[in-house]
Amino acid sequence: MRRATLIFLFILFFQLVIDNNSFAGEKYNPTTLVYPAFLHTYGIRKASRFHLFLFTQNKVKFKDPQGLAVVRLISWEDSTTKNDDDEVTVYGVNSGQNCIIYNTSMKSLGIYGLEEKPFQKLNRPKGIAANEKGDVYVADTGNNRIVKLFNPGHNLIFKKSVGEKGGSIGQFNQPHDVALDSQGDLYVADSGNHRVQVFSQDLKSIKEWGNEDSAAGELIFPTAICVTDKKHRWSFFKEDFVVVIDNDGKRVQQFDLNGKFLRGILASTFGYPESSFAYITIDYYNNIYISDTKNHCIHKFDHRLNYLTGFGRQGKGKKEFLEPRGITIHRHLGQVFVAEKWGAQYYWVGTDCFNFDVKTSPKNKNIFFEYFLTEPSFITTDILDKDKRLVTRLWAKRFKKTGKQVDAWSGKIYALADSLKEKYKISTISSNFKKAPPGNYIVKYKIEPTYSSYHYFEKNVTKEFINE
Repeated sequence: MRRATLIFLFILFFQLVIDNNSFAGEKYNPTTLVYPAFLHTYGIRKASRFHLFLFTQNKVKFKDPQGLAVVRLISWEDSTTKNDDDEVTVYGVNSGQNCIIYNTSMKSLGIYGLEEKPFQKLNRPKGIAANEKGDVYVADTGNNRIVKLFNPGHNLIFKKSVGEKGGSIGQFNQPHDVALDSQGDLYVADSGNHRVQVFSQDLKSIKEWGNEDSAAGELIFPTAICVTDKKHRWSFFKEDFVVVIDNDGKRVQQFDLNGKFLRGILASTFGYPESSFAYITIDYYNNIYISDTKNHCIHKFDHRLNYLTGFGRQGKGKKEFLEPRGITIHRHLGQVFVAEKWGAQYYWVGTDCFNFDVKTSPKNKNIFFEYFLTEPSFITTDILDKDKRLVTRLWAKRFKKTGKQVDAWSGKIYALADSLKEKYKISTISSNFKKAPPGNYIVKYKIEPTYSSYHYFEKNVTKEFINE
């Protein structure tokens, strides 16, 4: 990663905050999302109104930020190196000023919507979607249309638009959001018509679904949409599905690509009596992230809409939000961008572990380690004696998916590699026993993410237990 060039992209979206990566003594430190390494960003991870004023010379201000999109443009590719793979283009809708703010390079910014011709200007835009080819689509909500722009590499160019107010195919009533699949088909949350419309990359109608109803599988004022499919380059599960927010930001529903209802969930079912879901994004593992302006957090679900965790709380401090809105993830490297009321924030996908416990089977005295993961992770597990000396390593970098986990240990002591003997203090139990004798032990779990943060972040969990 080229730190010097990255600064200019992050200045657009992120306020300079020095992160010393030290949270000793702090009780609040969720790690489902983590800050990028300081040497990669010089600590720039949060945007403010002041920084936008400074770097756009007061041309724009944060005024009702909405949707976000991130891509790695093909036109930016340098085949001679992989060190620039994290250099992405981020598009942010600034709805209150009817414009889009984006980086035209790693050193400069662009603004679409201030000086365009009248028919090219936007009116209270909401959602935005983009692909690596340079295509950019905007839900031009106030004009009841979808606008197609193109970025050849350094600027946004108006290409065409489709739509007018109405309920027929190709017409819209307050379209709120757009999403692209890997084949270039565009999915539109046509809010006032209580439906989803699907278009080709040339904005020709393909299909639609939805009826005005609060029943499961129907839609009532859909406001956000996201899609993934089997052919997506960065998709672990290779699935087809669409996720839609509707019912005044209180419901999330999942459909197949033809509109067949798969499953749905209400905020009240996972502990939030009230909610205001705003936008959606999907990561490499098809985990679903949803911003919630009322609860000032990001909700994370697995690919079956099972609730994993909430990230963030209300505030202006570390890992806190003020009405988070647009959210987008670069699936390849796990870069996460979140718009909020007066700015935006930048994270990497991390991992977190909850409810860690150790239990003993009354039948065979096997030891069971139970825990919950918020992100697929690499797990390394060590058994230590009461003096914190290494007894045995059970496994190294074992891949685990999200959700509840149960690992079993029979008490067997495995031979230690020479590299471990050189690195750790070794317990005498390791060489004198083939099976751990009764006594006090410590289990240590090292939990590592699978994205870019892998080399910079790990979660360590330890717990004492008795081997009977």
